[in-house]
Amino acid sequence: MKQTVTEYDFVNAFDQYNRSENFSRQGRHALFEWLSELEEDMGEEIELDVIGICCAFTEYESIGEFNEAYGTEYEDWDEVSNDRGNVIPFTHADYFAEGHSVTNPLTTERAIVEDY
Repeated sequence: MKQTVTEYDFVNAFDQYNRSENFSRQGRHALFEWLSELEEDMGEEIELDVIGICCAFTEYESIGEFNEAYGTEYEDWDEVSNDRGNVIPFTHADYFAEGHSVTNPLTTERAIVEDY
């Protein structure tokens, strides 16, 4: 028996499993979109397994953070994608960063990378 999961359900499932720290809310939205497209491409449904997703993917705040974690020297997310496979880049907006506001958020390019 399967249950349809909306984007809202997906994003909030991480909070329900006490996994809020694994991905930013914006990262969860990007991951939902990517997984939904993957379902369409495969022609089959993917089961929502919050713990499995947390084990299979990691969100990085910058390419520098990724390089530090893996001891690599990539210059951008495209290079990582070409070498490693699944990379989900997205723009993260921080409305509460010092000197920023809702009308002028601090935006950074982040990515969620499938771990191998």
